[in-house]
Amino acid sequence: MATLAQQRFYEFGEFQLDAGRRLLLRAGDVVALTPKAFDILLILVRNRGRVVEKDELMRLVWPGTVVEENNLTRNISSLRKALGEGPNDHRFIVTVPGRGYQFAAVIPLAIPLPDGAVEASDHLQATKREESESSVVSPSVLHTGILAGGRRTGGLGLYFAIAACVLLYASAWLYLSRHSQAALPPPRVIPVVALQDIADCASISPDGNYVAFERHSESPGLAGIYLKQIDSERYLQLTRVARDACPAWSPDGRWIAFSRFAGTERIIYLMSALGGPERRVYSSGPVLPIVDWSPDGKFLALSSPDATPGTYSISLLNLETLETHKLTVPPPGEQDGAPAYSPDGRRLAFIRTNGALTSSEIYVVDVSGGTPRRLTSEGWIASPPVWTRNGQSILYSSARAGLPTLWRISTAGGTPEQVTVPGIKAFRPTLSASGRRLAYQLETCGSTICSFDLTKRGAAAGNRDVLSSKGLNEWAEISPGGNKIVLVSDRSGSQEIYISAADGSNLLQLTHFGVAHAPESPRWSPDGQQIVFDAVDQGHTTIFALQADGGTPRRLSDSSTDHLNPTWSRDGQWLYFASSRSGQWQIWKMPSSGGAAVQLTHQGGFVGYESADGKRLYYAKTASEPDIWVLNLEDGTEGPVSPSVHLDQSTAWSLTDHGILFIQKSSGSHAGLRYLDLAKGRISDLTVLPEQFWRAWVSSSRNGRIAL
Repeated sequence: MATLAQQRFYEFGEFQLDAGRRLLLRAGDVVALTPKAFDILLILVRNRGRVVEKDELMRLVWPGTVVEENNLTRNISSLRKALGEGPNDHRFIVTVPGRGYQFAAVIPLAIPLPDGAVEASDHLQATKREESESSVVSPSVLHTGILAGGRRTGGLGLYFAIAACVLLYASAWLYLSRHSQAALPPPRVIPVVALQDIADCASISPDGNYVAFERHSESPGLAGIYLKQIDSERYLQLTRVARDACPAWSPDGRWIAFSRFAGTERIIYLMSALGGPERRVYSSGPVLPIVDWSPDGKFLALSSPDATPGTYSISLLNLETLETHKLTVPPPGEQDGAPAYSPDGRRLAFIRTNGALTSSEIYVVDVSGGTPRRLTSEGWIASPPVWTRNGQSILYSSARAGLPTLWRISTAGGTPEQVTVPGIKAFRPTLSASGRRLAYQLETCGSTICSFDLTKRGAAAGNRDVLSSKGLNEWAEISPGGNKIVLVSDRSGSQEIYISAADGSNLLQLTHFGVAHAPESPRWSPDGQQIVFDAVDQGHTTIFALQADGGTPRRLSDSSTDHLNPTWSRDGQWLYFASSRSGQWQIWKMPSSGGAAVQLTHQGGFVGYESADGKRLYYAKTASEPDIWVLNLEDGTEGPVSPSVHLDQSTAWSLTDHGILFIQKSSGSHAGLRYLDLAKGRISDLTVLPEQFWRAWVSSSRNGRIAL
């Protein structure tokens, strides 16, 4: 077992100390320290069992230099501030009067390295042994912008807001023996990659020494596919195209496959892992980007568009002939994606998502064909499946425990086993081909709900932060009186509904589901007394209502099929909502107290709002990339609004008394708030959103003066 002085990584309280990279982390975030303050902290930590004399500290920190004691005192003071210690709260660094300082926190000894693995201060190595699957996980970190999250984002969706996310590869121990599986100890977070823009879809090389990932940037020439050697500060940029996505290593580590989105095309390319010419091997409509190599390197498994719009199948691409073979036939409107070959190449695991993007599960199918077998019953799978080396279980990310964490399930089925500690948002696990190194993304994300004054134009509209925290803050709506906001946040550890004052103060949690029910779409009643929303219940999305001052939510719709996106009629007597009970998403209505529902649309509908005069219903026609349509509630005619409004997502618009407010790219590459004046039939630009904003949702006051 490593001694305290031999450790590279230390944990105490909410902090992690990386001696090799000279970094102090707090819950995954880097804590700023001067070099001398870091030296002092490391010396105290490594000598935790004794008092370190002042003279000894000064000699070690300033070798060969005569310094005054006040230099040491100033650094101790700044160190205490960085550790969050107050004048009378010295839980980490204790002063021993007349002598020196002692580190007081408990630090566990390092977990012993497995046979064949060596950990050094500046490089991580693992000796390959065919008969051992014990491994140390490769550390890496990616600082990103916005990541996919939530129940309805889908494979290409991104959730909104101003956010600064941190995508981490966490260090942990994984024991995947051919004969037994053991529980994992708590992971240790170790930063490796640091970027100030968006990075995602990272993949570890077969030998576990490199990470490939996609990078998105507003800076010209920086976007594309990158390669990063673990424990090195150098990056290799392989491509320079902004819409390149999801690199995948060939089994021999020589090639990388990736998807490129160009207009209405998704193109798959191969290129050398060292860079160079690209080889185009496949193209289709814009579908899910993740691909996987067969173990023999002869095929790529990919998602391909079906003849039915919005339906994606899993197909196998022969890399020699470039011919494809369809492997799965999903129900109309459902999407198969994120394929993963088993180690022996005989089976494929993949994710099947329903048309409303409210449910996704892992399925397994034989490569030779047959009916896919459903493996999980999670409600929502947060990342692609990954096979363990022995092919007996699959790793994936799920929010079944509240926050997304890693889970492992036997390929024979059964009860999943949690892999990482609860409360850590862990996504997208990936294993090296040897099975010795596991990397996964650990997300720490902060988001802010912002307010815009729409009585002004351009920059004058402002961008006032209303409510901010780590994690998710979205689905905000202003109350009819304009003095409150209802929103969805996961600050409690699970996604719940909150209300606050209009300025974000006096935050009150209304729901306490506590698990993966993921309530969304909260809407105020016209009198401001009730809130209606949808949440997952018994495997389907169901509509609930509760009093605005709290209480027990009341179920308004049954759980036999999905019902979501409820909105109120102007008189408060009816609820409009989307339902798949007819086999296709349509807008229905029912009494606001619950009861029999009536179908309104017949050509598709996903979320709708009643006009101010109660005579029309404006609605997004589909879940993704919808057009805005209008239904005449008196004669039942339905058709697109004029001029037409096409959105990236069904939640990126709101109806005011006189028009439609929506998010769309209006000029350049930035998204902007735009407004359709229904009386004049004219679209105008209101304001350009900051770079950190991404398409997702927007809401507004009925009078159209304030937007969130």
